[in-house]
Amino acid sequence: MSGKTVLVTGGSRSGKSRHALQLASNIDGPKIFLATAEPLDEEMAERIKKHQNERGKEWTTIEEPLDPTSVLRKKGDQPGCIVLDCITLWLSNMVMKDMTREIILQRVHEFIRECKNCASNIIVITNELGSGIVPMEPSARSFRDIAGETNQILAEEFDEVVNMVSGIPVTIKTSAKINSIEQSEDNISEHEFSPGKKQGLYEAIYKRRDMRHFITKPIDPEKLGRILDAAHHAGSVGYMQPWNFLVITDPAVKNKIALNFKNANEEAAQKFSGDRQKLYNSLKLEGIQDAPVNICVTCDRTRFGPNVLGRSTVFETDLFSTCCAVQNLWLAARAEGIAVGWVSILSHDQLKEDLDIPDHIQPVAYLCIGHTEAFYPKPMLETTGWAQRLPVEKLIYYNKWQGTPTDFKVYFPDSTKND
Repeated sequence: MSGKTVLVTGGSRSGKSRHALQLASNIDGPKIFLATAEPLDEEMAERIKKHQNERGKEWTTIEEPLDPTSVLRKKGDQPGCIVLDCITLWLSNMVMKDMTREIILQRVHEFIRECKNCASNIIVITNELGSGIVPMEPSARSFRDIAGETNQILAEEFDEVVNMVSGIPVTIKTSAKINSIEQSEDNISEHEFSPGKKQGLYEAIYKRRDMRHFITKPIDPEKLGRILDAAHHAGSVGYMQPWNFLVITDPAVKNKIALNFKNANEEAAQKFSGDRQKLYNSLKLEGIQDAPVNICVTCDRTRFGPNVLGRSTVFETDLFSTCCAVQNLWLAARAEGIAVGWVSILSHDQLKEDLDIPDHIQPVAYLCIGHTEAFYPKPMLETTGWAQRLPVEKLIYYNKWQGTPTDFKVYFPDSTKND
């Protein structure tokens, strides 16, 4: 099965490389950085070295200024990611070798065919040269024309195209495939979102992570407002909306919660033994003091009185509804590029005392919220070997407990999502 092809375009210093690496960070498997730049002077050599250090040890850098297609043939036969930076330099290198327009475009088409044959995901960076002043020199105009034509060909053939504008990615083309399945017109409902919007929703779900590592960058209050408003629009039984959100930024209050965690965590560690306990103690399970904002999500179990529509037989639906608000918050935060970590190892009695929470209010989730250097490619507990995701096929029964399918069976297409 071939990987996805993504073209990242934009002007100079618009954040193309940074965004490409961020996309690659969410892809499992080997990561190859295919560089077309040549260190022709000390300044360029120093810049290349700096970028290599920034990428980190998980990246393998291959320098190929003239024939990147050959690298794809050798290295693209396994799942993973190859980032090519950049098309414009590759074209320039070919022009400097006195290759004709016809030969250059032939090589571009060969490159695209190989991209589509690769099992690896391919992310290609290019420069948008058509928005500036028309060059005075004929050779410069000729190069601009070849670059523009190449970009058009790539944009037409690649699955996705992202235009970087002042560091902000704007998706201008997205694959019509969701979860690797292309819907026929007969299966499309008038109420469906567009493919691009559906992809955004699924990406938020599949790329959501329970985060523990935060940086000190402050959170935009307006962005946090959007996230909390999304949480407030969760479904709730009887429209009771039982939640409250305690926004915590005071370091003194965070210190109290961190001590609560420390005591509860030491007690929890005793429930394991041997290697399992060692692994448990090695895990980072909170970011209370690191995250710029903490939020305690609570449930008011008395809101709207004792008789709430739909709650007479299952009293705990108020707690279930509050969990829906937490999930909305988490997905909205992921879409905004904000990391969230749920700290469940706490004494709720101590938490209520530290936050002056009344007796009838039940804490449901204590969340650490902030920016992060990078989201985990996989859930941390899966990466560390604590647990693995169960196959969803094994968790579905039909018509009764452990019932097998008869006239209807759920279909799970192959998917390239990272979970």
